[in-house]
Amino acid sequence: MTRFLVAPRIETDRLVLRELRADDFDAVHRLWTDPENVRFVGGKPSTPSQSWRRVINSAGMWPILDYGYWALDETESDQFIGLVGFADFKRDEPVRFSGDPEIGYVIDKDVHGRGYGREAMTACMNWMDTHHAGRRTICMIEPENTASLKLAARLGYRVYDEADFEGLPVLLLERV
Repeated sequence: MTRFLVAPRIETDRLVLRELRADDFDAVHRLWTDPENVRFVGGKPSTPSQSWRRVINSAGMWPILDYGYWALDETESDQFIGLVGFADFKRDEPVRFSGDPEIGYVIDKDVHGRGYGREAMTACMNWMDTHHAGRRTICMIEPENTASLKLAARLGYRVYDEADFEGLPVLLLERV
C-alpha cells in the first residue's frame, strides 16, 4: 500500500488539487471568514488561529490517516478557491459518526455555479476508490443545503440517519 506523507497532486480539466502550504493561510482565512462560505459548515466565521489550525490539521492528516484535505486551485486563474478532501475528526457527536473517512469541502462563493464542486469531489472520490478501495465514506449535510445534497447524491451518497450536530439538524450520509 502506498503511504502518503503529503497530499498527492491531482489535476482535472479545470482544477488542481494540491498539498496545503503555510503560504495558503491568508487564502484559507479569507475563505473561512466569509459568512456566505461558512453558512452550511457551522455558520461561524473563523478566527485567525482557527484558520491556521485548519491549514495545519489538513496537512497533518496525510501521514497519520493516509488521506486528508487538498488545497483547490482554479487552473485558469491559478487562484486558491477552496479546500476539499477527507478527514476523521473523531467526532463526539453525532453518535456513531466517526471512524470512516468523512468527505468535506468548502469552495469560495465567487466560483459557485461553475461545477467545480462536482469536478473536485469526483476527483476526490476517484482517488479514494483507487487508494482505499471498498472503504465506506461518510458526510453530514444540513437539510437546507440542497446544492450539497444534490452533489452528494451524484457521488453515490445516501442518507442513513438524521441527527443534531452542535445544535443543528443534519443528515448523515454514506457511500459504500
